[in-house]
Amino acid sequence: MKKIMILSFALICLALTAGQKVKLSTVVSGDVWLKGFSAVVKTTSNMPGMPKMDPYTIYTDSEGNSRTDMKDNISLYITEGKKQMVYSYVKSSKTYTVMSLSDLPGGEEQKPGFEKEELVEKVGSETFAGVKCDKYKVDLKGEEAQGDAFMFIDPVRKVFTGMEMKMGEYSMKMEYTDIKFGVDKSLFKPLEGYKKTEGFPMGGFNR
Repeated sequence: MKKIMILSFALICLALTAGQKVKLSTVVSGDVWLKGFSAVVKTTSNMPGMPKMDPYTIYTDSEGNSRTDMKDNISLYITEGKKQMVYSYVKSSKTYTVMSLSDLPGGEEQKPGFEKEELVEKVGSETFAGVKCDKYKVDLKGEEAQGDAFMFIDPVRKVFTGMEMKMGEYSMKMEYTDIKFGVDKSLFKPLEGYKKTEGFPMGGFNR
């Protein structure tokens, strides 16, 4: 789940002729960088072991802070001083865990956010999340990369509408709806009313 969420926050950062590679930052509205955004995410998958997920809401700002509000938990990825912190809140028990990414092996290298210089290749157009979108193929790097990944951009509003990953007969889609520019900065502050517990973070940024 952690890598899917991280990839999703990285893909958010997006015509041109098919086959031409472009930077994500050239096909996404500048408001994404300046104002941040929020969106409701619907996930569907037939991958073995992938749990069914209720729709959830994500928020991110221009400074790389992000928040995931799910049915049972809330996750925050925020900067505190020089550290990148991950807070995970469990609604049912009113408890939370917190840790610095610098305490995790390779944690500082796995920052969710925008990869402005990432190159993608336009491979066509199709309707996705109810919108006619341009379809871009993403270069999956690393030894663990398998299958194909695609992102979808609404060329009219220049906003990201979701992603799809395919591995043989299996696939996973994340569709973004109710997309809004601008976000309340108070959403990225640690929540009150929760008791701190020890352990590894669980939830939206589960690693």
